[in-house]
Amino acid sequence: MRQSYWHTYVQETDVDEIERHLQRTTFRSGGKQFELIYFEEGKNAPTILISQGSGGHAYVFAELGYHIHLRGYNVCIMPKHGGVTIGELMSRHKDALEHIATHWNERIGVFAEGLGGFVVFYLALTQSPMKSIVFQNAPAILTEEKFREAILQGKGAAQRRKIILPFGKLLLRIVPHVKLPISSYLDWKELIDTKEGNRAVETRLVREGYLHDPDFDRWYPLSAIMSLLLTPPPQPLTALQIPTMFLVALRGFGGRAFVEYVEDLYQRLPNVKRQLVEVDGSVYWMLSHPREAAQVISEWFDETLS
Repeated sequence: MRQSYWHTYVQETDVDEIERHLQRTTFRSGGKQFELIYFEEGKNAPTILISQGSGGHAYVFAELGYHIHLRGYNVCIMPKHGGVTIGELMSRHKDALEHIATHWNERIGVFAEGLGGFVVFYLALTQSPMKSIVFQNAPAILTEEKFREAILQGKGAAQRRKIILPFGKLLLRIVPHVKLPISSYLDWKELIDTKEGNRAVETRLVREGYLHDPDFDRWYPLSAIMSLLLTPPPQPLTALQIPTMFLVALRGFGGRAFVEYVEDLYQRLPNVKRQLVEVDGSVYWMLSHPREAAQVISEWFDETLS
């Protein structure tokens, strides 16, 4: 981690205050050691694990995590995903959750977005220590035609995804480890909120932050990229048994088509405690409005982890 570059992402809080409370531990997964940054409330407090989307690293979510912590939680943030497949990330998340359960307790909730959200949703269909989950810019059943149609609608990056898909399936059999730029299928600038006021904040987040951040992933192997479309769920949707909240950004990834897909998926959830909240924002809402996001997320966990 290039020291202090993550300060660029802090919007509403004193950076030194966040730094003073930030701690670090490690966990092992797949024969490797990973850093888990965290804010500690206490051994008996519930813990929230945050899992970020493609490219990003843990410190991007330091401010959001700190505000959730201030509401009475231990908060841990996953390390960046690093270009591995959905299946590999499921194992890594499970190992992180087991580390948390061992060092604190099993009252664990997860807030996950984007790529992290796809992984956590699949993990929620299996046996894991999670007791409650919140998603933004996710989730999806990755092999569903409805999902594929949603992410291929629109211009810009959607058109590039449409081109990559047929060639990707062929190349996956030949050169699975060849790397492609994340920008070939995901355009950070394209996702900035169009709403006046939000646009200025998020433009700075992207232009001064993501696009120049030395610790962001820039390239992913083809095997990791194609796993976003080709990985089937480990169990049917009916296997979901824990409280689930969907935060749906109205101007999020994939535009209205993706919003409609997520809302349809929500209606198909089995008979679990659930809630859908529409957010007047973009994919970056939880970073451009960290206090507001922390309140919405924490109130759900207050209700479901008590």
